[in-house]
Amino acid sequence: MKKTKNFAFVIVLSVFISALCFAAVYQNEECDRQLCDASGIYDMLNEDIVKLYEKEIAGESIVSGASSSQLDRNAKRFNVDVQKLKAIMLLQDLAAKSGRNVSLAELAAMNDLKLISYFKQCAKDYLLTLPQERQEELARMFKSAAKLK
Repeated sequence: MKKTKNFAFVIVLSVFISALCFAAVYQNEECDRQLCDASGIYDMLNEDIVKLYEKEIAGESIVSGASSSQLDRNAKRFNVDVQKLKAIMLLQDLAAKSGRNVSLAELAAMNDLKLISYFKQCAKDYLLTLPQERQEELARMFKSAAKLK
């Protein structure tokens, strides 16, 4: 049961929700690049997930405090769309919370599958720092924010 709840947390916390679901179903099979299209993955990052992450994990504004012009400017700087920029901003924070120092430029340069793998490892490492009750609470909250059944 604990492993299942941790996996659910990893899925719903992920800014790559659709890609993680795909990876969970089709582990060890070749991923069709069209299914891993960035627009599909990063569009799953909704405002509720961002706000929940910022409140419950980051403890500060990471994405929501940035203006549209700041996001646009940084997206161009890293040659990514705004949704991917938001995702890597949250991932950078999660990486720091799991003891990793990675720049936005490094994350922006990773392909989608590498980002998913990196996220999964950071999320697992972060979960190890939390009591079981908190893991379960976060899993419920993120599942609700992601509007998963």
